[in-house]
Amino acid sequence: MGGLLPGPVLPPRGRRMFISMMTYPVSTRCTNRWKNPGCENMKDLSKICFIVCIIAICFLAVPVTAAINTVPQGGAAFIGEEGLDLTLTGVTTGSSIAWFGNADVQTGSPTTTYLVDDARSYYIAPSSFTGKTGAWYTFPGRKLAFYVQDPSLTLQIYDETLDFQVVGTTRWVPKGDQIGFRIVSNIYQIANRPSVTGAPVTIRIRSPDGTEYTSVSGNSLMDIPVGTSPYSTGPVWSTGGYSSGTYSVWAECNANSMKDNYNVPGKTITPVEPPGNLLIQSVNPLITSSLTPTPGIPVQTSIPVPVTTRVPVTLPVTSVATTEATQVVTSPPPPPTLPPTQPPAPTSTTSAPLPGVILITGCIGAGLICLELRRLR
Repeated sequence: MGGLLPGPVLPPRGRRMFISMMTYPVSTRCTNRWKNPGCENMKDLSKICFIVCIIAICFLAVPVTAAINTVPQGGAAFIGEEGLDLTLTGVTTGSSIAWFGNADVQTGSPTTTYLVDDARSYYIAPSSFTGKTGAWYTFPGRKLAFYVQDPSLTLQIYDETLDFQVVGTTRWVPKGDQIGFRIVSNIYQIANRPSVTGAPVTIRIRSPDGTEYTSVSGNSLMDIPVGTSPYSTGPVWSTGGYSSGTYSVWAECNANSMKDNYNVPGKTITPVEPPGNLLIQSVNPLITSSLTPTPGIPVQTSIPVPVTTRVPVTLPVTSVATTEATQVVTSPPPPPTLPPTQPPAPTSTTSAPLPGVILITGCIGAGLICLELRRLR
């Protein structure tokens, strides 16, 4: 018969607990802790297991952010970032990286080369990489490693209630409206890194009394994962519960300490012109009045509702000279000549007798008269 392997050696306390559990029936092992000395130890063990499970669940619930410093092959690295892991790009510790500028990568000489002292923690220093953006290659391998980019960051403020952008001289938002933000940037490309959903951008708001907010209306503005450009937060700020006045609103990105190393407005932080870039109040500041308020009479501060009114047109009054009326008798005008309804009757015409015929007729008549007079005698 083969030899048996020795079992685990238990400490004295463990042996006593094990023996006590084996000698008591199952139904009575944990019914009375005074009769069963191992029952209390089992309860302690159960508590420990429960705590371990809770801790494990918490670790699983925490998002993975450690890979935000891992640059993939052909990925983007931004000026100011530090502690970058370049091992996925083909860069190794002690090797060199090269920037060729306009030279041919395969046949030309590099314009700039840097020695990588630690490929797992590399710093894109502004003093070394400003003006040298674009593709960087392994050297002497001449294989594409990564792209260096100059970060850019712009914040746009929107009145989501009335759907307009707060920009330029239009800085007023009626109190009570919903405000949202749009982030325009190239740092969204950090989302292409392993296990990263977006570049962490924080929006900060400073109130008229100097209070700084990174959360408004129950919505956090810290480390917003920006994975697209432009990126819209949607309506996140209900201004009705906040004091009136001028606010300063800006965005910043400090991924891998890029803002700490490269704190340039428009690059890692958005500029704000004093006294601020957002006015929240009920009255439109563009509406002014020359009337002096009378003491004791309340001044209307509500938002004026536009009312369409008809402006009466006043005609100029002119005097008309009048004279005494003089009666003038005038004959009625002749009746109009109506066109004939029937064609006119034909008119007979006679021709005048010729002079010789008249003379002959007269002679014959005179002869007849003479003959009649002789017969009467």
